[in-house]
Amino acid sequence: MVIVVGNWKKKLAKILAVVVLIAVFAAALPLLTGLLYNQVPALSTWFSDEQPSGNPMRVDNGEETRFQHLVDQFVFKLQEFYYEE
Repeated sequence: MVIVVGNWKKKLAKILAVVVLIAVFAAALPLLTGLLYNQVPALSTWFSDEQPSGNPMRVDNGEETRFQHLVDQFVFKLQEFYYEE
């Protein structure tokens, strides 16, 4: 069985252009997202797991914002409300 395709050069050029466009987009997407966050992703560390420190009471010692302070106050007041009843 023989299939004859008319304008095969033009169709092949369009298919190759689409494949190249998709490949360029797939390669540029991680770089563009990294530039938006001022970080270029390192491909080797995308899926690395965080190793446990062995301390079950590990706490993030970041700076405390006003929102975090208000949430803490709300939690304390809520606890006191339930302990009173």
